Amino acid sequence: MKIIFLNPKKDFSSSQISLLESLGNVVFLETEEDLQSPELFDQTEKILAIGPDTIKWSFPNNLIDKIPHLKAICVPTTSFSWIDGKYLRKNGIDLINVPKYSTESVAEYAISLMLNLVKKIPLIIKNDWKLDYGKHKGFEIKGKTAGIIGLGSIGTRIAELTKSLGMHVAYWSKNSHDNRFEFKEMDEVLKTADFIFPTLARNEETKNILNKNKLDLLKPEAFIVSITGDDLFDLDYATQLVKNEKISGLAFESDKYTINNLKLNNLEGNILVTPPIAWFTREAFLEDMKIWVENIEFVIKGKPQNVVN
Repeated sequence: MKIIFLNPKKDFSSSQISLLESLGNVVFLETEEDLQSPELFDQTEKILAIGPDTIKWSFPNNLIDKIPHLKAICVPTTSFSWIDGKYLRKNGIDLINVPKYSTESVAEYAISLMLNLVKKIPLIIKNDWKLDYGKHKGFEIKGKTAGIIGLGSIGTRIAELTKSLGMHVAYWSKNSHDNRFEFKEMDEVLKTADFIFPTLARNEETKNILNKNKLDLLKPEAFIVSITGDDLFDLDYATQLVKNEKISGLAFESDKYTINNLKLNNLEGNILVTPPIAWFTREAFLEDMKIWVENIEFVIKGKPQNVVN
């Protein structure tokens, strides 16, 4: 069995590399140009382990067609929408992800975004770090309501953390239920919560689920805190709501926007944007690599885990 990584070798410990080498012939291809390597196209049975940054989050079906005897694609991310899982299944190829490796990191990051918004940090930054006592007064979160849209592992952890900070927690979830928190229909969560945390998985079903009509339900005191980029809500409309003081603030991750070009993109008001780093902590990274290697081991042993297609 050949194990081909489209990922830098330095991300793995020596013991992990030794384990992988005991399982098969390990090849590291570390750049996008390496997609032309003959290692991919020989007649050996192979597993492909793809780091998405190496291939710019795109792995087209026509490339899959060119790789013979591909048994599985293993990715180190929870998200897998950047690979056509249905197409892989049609061709008898498993798509395997790494779930729940960054739950704590992402949930803690959501809390940090919330605290930055209530302290008006984006407004202070945009004001060249000058405090305006008329505009920059913050408030406490104790007693406020956190509204969780989607009660998966990350949504649940955000609910636990906000509750521990003295907040009331209301949630909507299609499938999950937790008696520690108050279940409400989505519209009621949006109408009543002070902080909206969209934590649903990113896919075609959930894309833009918080559309214009849903965002119009938010009260003026409400904030949106997103750790899922801007896929789940109408970003353009949400930024206009902040600009027109129809809601109080917005925080999200983005590759497109930066804190320095907000005004150039008309993202005025209490809006905080950061790089997509919620997951990126030492602990989460180590756990990610550990599970990624384990997933490959399970495939080789004929017992694939975390198959998502």
